[in-house]
Amino acid sequence: MNTKQMYLKRMRQYSDNAEKLERRSGMYSTIRLVTFAAGTFFTVLAFMYLSNVHGFISMGVFFVLFLFLVAKHQKVIDETLKYRTLAEINKRCVARMEGTWTEFEDKGEEYADPNHMYSKDLDVFGHGSLFQWINTTNTFFGRERLRRLLEFPEKEAGQIRKRQNAVKELSKKIDFCQSLQCEGMMAQNASKNPDKLLDFCEDGTKLFRNKLAEQLFYILPELTIVFLVICWLDSSVSLYIPFFLLGVQAVINIVLHGRVSSILGPVSRYKNEIKVFYKMIELIEKKEFEDEYLIELKSRLFDKKKPASEQIKDLEKIVEATDIGKGYIVEILLNFFLFWNIHCVFALERWKAKAGKAIRIWLETIGDFEALASLALVAQMNPEWAFPEISDRKVCFNAVDMGHPLINEGKRVCNSINMDNKICIVTGSNMSGKTTLLRTVGVNLLLAYAGTAVCAKKMTCSVMDICTSMRVVDDLNEGISTFYAELLRIKMIIDHSRMKKPMIFLIDEVFRGTNSLDRVTGARNVLLNLDKDWVIGMISTHDFELCNLEKGREGRIVNYHFAETYTNNEIKFDYILRRGQCKKSNARYLMKMVGIELLDE
Repeated sequence: MNTKQMYLKRMRQYSDNAEKLERRSGMYSTIRLVTFAAGTFFTVLAFMYLSNVHGFISMGVFFVLFLFLVAKHQKVIDETLKYRTLAEINKRCVARMEGTWTEFEDKGEEYADPNHMYSKDLDVFGHGSLFQWINTTNTFFGRERLRRLLEFPEKEAGQIRKRQNAVKELSKKIDFCQSLQCEGMMAQNASKNPDKLLDFCEDGTKLFRNKLAEQLFYILPELTIVFLVICWLDSSVSLYIPFFLLGVQAVINIVLHGRVSSILGPVSRYKNEIKVFYKMIELIEKKEFEDEYLIELKSRLFDKKKPASEQIKDLEKIVEATDIGKGYIVEILLNFFLFWNIHCVFALERWKAKAGKAIRIWLETIGDFEALASLALVAQMNPEWAFPEISDRKVCFNAVDMGHPLINEGKRVCNSINMDNKICIVTGSNMSGKTTLLRTVGVNLLLAYAGTAVCAKKMTCSVMDICTSMRVVDDLNEGISTFYAELLRIKMIIDHSRMKKPMIFLIDEVFRGTNSLDRVTGARNVLLNLDKDWVIGMISTHDFELCNLEKGREGRIVNYHFAETYTNNEIKFDYILRRGQCKKSNARYLMKMVGIELLDE
């Protein structure tokens, strides 16, 4: 069974389970309706023909039975949603393998930065992007962590190797990774920024600084209830005292209502997210790992007191308690008699004192696992892809049968290339594959630095900064033409090379916005500026004169090219990279092909 068949089988199994549970859910709905009708009927009969005691007993029995059925029904509904979500997860895996993943909603468009060193040129964010393809995260910190791994990876060889080992283990734990994703998907707003929740949890401010003032809210309700009971037992005792105490409590509630609401509001708005955090943390805590990095991440969820899941569960219970008092009548009764919301504030303050400073670490840990699970999916879907060797050399890159990860396997053409201490000039006619090759190198480097498998049989690379110039556009607001924008981009690359940090540049069709003479002169000077021991790179061009730089710099500057063939008035590309420079151009042929008449012939 291949990987795609495995996902299809899992999808069918989960869909079948969901359908069975939906039938059971319908059965529970019927039983609940019958129970309600029967309870109403027998309770009315008991009150009419037996006694009030029998009536209340009947009401109590059927009420408890109805609540039991509601709880069981809700459990079935939750299980159904879980299986539907797991089926959808496997459906998305199939979509990734079939090339229909560009329909996924989360494209990471808000992360797009046109001024970044490479993210725009390499399609890291946005429609049809690496992020859209790779992302399985759902929480805010998960998305942020994956974003950083793709946009600002921790490019230290030891850290990359640690992530590789973690990703290798997670790629084999398909149930764990899909369950983690499932829990995140079952909440509508799991990706919402929890900054207000974290600010509250990390803020040590208390409602009352004086401990004695806090005791008042325990004493007053007790006194009020005691006097009400006394008045009920002995009618001769005046009701003025309990009513006076209730009046005092009402005034206190009114005075403190604004402050109490401002404290409880931010927390209660994260009720659903807190439930998700609890389930995801519990899932991680219960899973056994062998990799040291995964064990290290998991250890963040434990302290000397109790596991993070239990402490998050405590927070969830407090938040649920605040919801009890949200009905208008219930809120008046609970707060006027018991200071309910104020006691919820006290419970939150006690929780904050114990766990408030740790919750950020817990949520970041969830994010780390989500990001690693996203990377693990790459290796899981493509078991034939290789984990790259991260070299300690200054600058090197070589790959065997390397293809673009985002191109569907059926259309992908793989090439081998050795760029160890080399600058490669790539020539070829229009549409022959030059730009795709540059992006193939860049995207595979991003996957390598993130810590996952690359689309190649074998790949070795050193840790380098990536600088690109491919999708250069004008800026009308700033009055910058396309050519000037490209000049600024190239200058940025050259300036970066002067930092003497290992780097690789990928420049597509350099200076396309000027005449051929200036373009060749400019491109030659760009390459001479970038001809440094700590720099390797690749530049594509239509100017064959630039290929002459290989002479006299054998071994440092190397020519590659793509070719095409013409059969029966059709142009065909094989997208195979070859050594040497291109000898053909096809602009005139392409013009004919689209119906533009060549009048100079």
